[in-house]
Amino acid sequence: MSRLAIALLAAQIFGSGATPMIAQDSSYDNNALRAESRRGDLQIVRGKEGIVVARAGVFRAPQVANLVRGSDNAVAEAKIFEHNFQPGQSFLALGIVTMGAALGVSRIDGVNTWISTGLTVASVALITYGGTKLESAYRALSKAIWWYNRDLSR
Repeated sequence: MSRLAIALLAAQIFGSGATPMIAQDSSYDNNALRAESRRGDLQIVRGKEGIVVARAGVFRAPQVANLVRGSDNAVAEAKIFEHNFQPGQSFLALGIVTMGAALGVSRIDGVNTWISTGLTVASVALITYGGTKLESAYRALSKAIWWYNRDLSR
């Protein structure tokens, strides 16, 4: 009987090799965040199942800081996203509307060309400023997700 016990113990020690740590993998696999784009909307998705935890669309910004609470660096980047996303969308939309007004005014006969030129310059400035704010917001969102995922236990 002791030979059988020793053989089973030796087989357990030497024959099993490395076993994956399922509990740690599932924590990361179930909690890691990623950003996806669907039909023009930005979605923040959690885990391998792809559960949507936040959406950002036209004039709608998610509270990302609440999603990444586990990491101080992620929260700092999420606040930058939240600060820049809404103004970026607003300025970009206002710039597009102003560009439409500039095109409309330029089609009217007898209107001073400085009006359409001024509207065009203003629209380009608004679109550029809004785009810069959105770029900063998306960069911060990417960093926030990276920091959050980095700080998850594996």
